[in-house]
Amino acid sequence: MNFTSAEEIEQFRLEQRVYLDGSCFEEWRFTFGFVIPGSTNTWQQSIESAGRGNMLDASTISGKLMIETAFYNGELPIARTIYRIYYI
Repeated sequence: MNFTSAEEIEQFRLEQRVYLDGSCFEEWRFTFGFVIPGSTNTWQQSIESAGRGNMLDASTISGKLMIETAFYNGELPIARTIYRIYYI
């Protein structure tokens, strides 16, 4: 992810939740830390899959899966997005 902030962010972090049929079944928390005002930054995280045989079938979860990503400065919310996932 690339981002720019006009203002200082003391404790930039994000929380990501994965919902299936409205129930949260995975949650991740990532911390970037201090963001210099006026800077452009790159943030990359790697998440490994559970592996073949431990994955949910795409045709079963298509349209039932939602991913929520929320950005914070400490505990102060900055932005939030929610996407419904369809596999085609």
